[in-house]
Amino acid sequence: MDSAPKTVNPSIASRVEKAQRNAYLSTRGIVLSIPFQMDLLFPNIVAERDDLRHIPNDYARSSLFTARNKTQPRKTLMHEKLFHYNEFVSLLYTGIELRAESDEIVWLQILNYGQSVPFGEPFQFSVKDLVKDVNWSRNGRNYDRARECISRLKANEVLALNTKAYGTSGSISLIQNYTTVNDSDGKPTQYRVWIDPNLIVLFAGNTFTSHRWKIYRDLSPVARRLTDYIESHKHPYPLSLEKFRQMCGSIDSSVTSWRQTVKRACAEVQQAKIAAMVTLNKTDQIYCLRE
Repeated sequence: MDSAPKTVNPSIASRVEKAQRNAYLSTRGIVLSIPFQMDLLFPNIVAERDDLRHIPNDYARSSLFTARNKTQPRKTLMHEKLFHYNEFVSLLYTGIELRAESDEIVWLQILNYGQSVPFGEPFQFSVKDLVKDVNWSRNGRNYDRARECISRLKANEVLALNTKAYGTSGSISLIQNYTTVNDSDGKPTQYRVWIDPNLIVLFAGNTFTSHRWKIYRDLSPVARRLTDYIESHKHPYPLSLEKFRQMCGSIDSSVTSWRQTVKRACAEVQQAKIAAMVTLNKTDQIYCLRE
């Protein structure tokens, strides 16, 4: 008689996963029993530069930050699988849709404020400095826009699974927590922010992309997503028009319209000298030659 299939005790599975995770990090010189800050993960040539902002490759190559028209309402997602360029990476997202035109650059700038602070420990910044550093006009509308971004970045959950790494990363909010100092109208002017220590996993082993900030932040949303793809690969493979549409989370159903949008983004990226050549060919493949 066949024996019943064995079940794995959840506590044992959890310990195995933790051991895999610690082993993955230890091979990269990271010991979780001591505080570890993001800039210590950077090569010296990167750590010494203040003109760069950094994003995990697993986020850069996904549809976590969409490039949809501003007039389209943001979706609210519940444990929804996002598109990722690599089939071995899965991202499950819960929260309000995040967009490249605002949320992505705000998050990268917030990470920059905290990069010399150990993961899990708080750091502070002002709304005025944040708006200035993402190069938005300093006015009440954009201060509110920045506050809304911070709220969305807190009110989400990203569950990443990379079968070529250590396993599941655990649920991560892009901002783990924050407190504020408010003005007389009750609007936050100063933020004290905590970043989830688990985010270290997505940066370990040089698995992140560094963008030249003053160029990157001023790109259009579609050009910024194309830059995420290009700069997260040393030698970018040809990218199909449809795959890039999914990476942008675009709901443009017209191939002709999307093709024109991508051609403009290619020209913008090339003009910004992010790559020596970026073009969409007749077979709807985006080709790129990095400098």
